[in-house]
Amino acid sequence: MRYIDTHAHLGPWFDEITTFTAEEFVALQERAGIERTVVTSGSALFTELTYGNEWTIEQAEKLDHLLVWLVLNPLKPTESSELIDRFKDHPKVVGIKIHPVQHKYPADINATFRLLEQVEPLGLPVLSHGENESYAAPARLRRVAEGFPKMTVITAHFGAGQPGQTQEAIDAIQDCASGNLYTDMGTARAIRTGILGLMVKAVGADKILFGTDSPLYEPMAFPALLAAADISDDEREQIAHKNAERLVLGPSGLV
Repeated sequence: MRYIDTHAHLGPWFDEITTFTAEEFVALQERAGIERTVVTSGSALFTELTYGNEWTIEQAEKLDHLLVWLVLNPLKPTESSELIDRFKDHPKVVGIKIHPVQHKYPADINATFRLLEQVEPLGLPVLSHGENESYAAPARLRRVAEGFPKMTVITAHFGAGQPGQTQEAIDAIQDCASGNLYTDMGTARAIRTGILGLMVKAVGADKILFGTDSPLYEPMAFPALLAAADISDDEREQIAHKNAERLVLGPSGLV
């Protein structure tokens, strides 16, 4: 089975345990059987938006394994616009990442829509942190997706991961009138018995991307979770790599 991880982080993180050099991180991923990883800058999610993106892209340029989500912040429109202009055609940048909770804004504010109007013509997917009852609630991201019907929008972490909370992501994906809202399995809650099978049954394997949230979580656990899920082999293949190839790598011509 091939695995493409669409949700991971690189650079300074919460503590020494989860902070790796790029080479160490790639070794961690490849030990888990993951062939390519799309990473988000850890520091860009905190205060160093430009530097964090620059550093992460520089690391990715050295290592074939790595691709990059460019982190943007609607509350910093000038800086974000400059980042788009600089990196929109960079071969390592395959999508946009927003983090409403970390950057402290509701996902569906007007500033988000104005920023994504600049992204839409590029044809790049957008990954957002997803978290129930928060600035990144799946319902907010559904409204964003409906505002840009040709854009792939991903509400991460199954929307939260607990059974009841995951229902918010299910509802948002099912209710999305434009049909372009997706999710990923990058959450420790994916270890709960039956969660992955529940998500596949509710929204379809074509709506779920493989993600680990590595190095916050052990990447080796996620192929095992996918193998254990009560789903078909075809559904496993879709989640493991085919959806990433279609929705994330494909628009940048990397398939």
